[in-house]
Amino acid sequence: MNEFKRCMRVFSHSPFKVRLMLISMLCEMINGKPEQDKPSSH
Repeated sequence: MNEFKRCMRVFSHSPFKVRLMLISMLCEMINGKPEQDKPSSH
């Protein structure tokens, strides 16, 4: 739970662009994109 609080703290202090990027990453994870077998090296 501490990690979640830390993530929320970073999220609340991050600029809007970073928030959008994180949200899109979350949506991709939740939607389960077909290209999951590729290693995410970005």
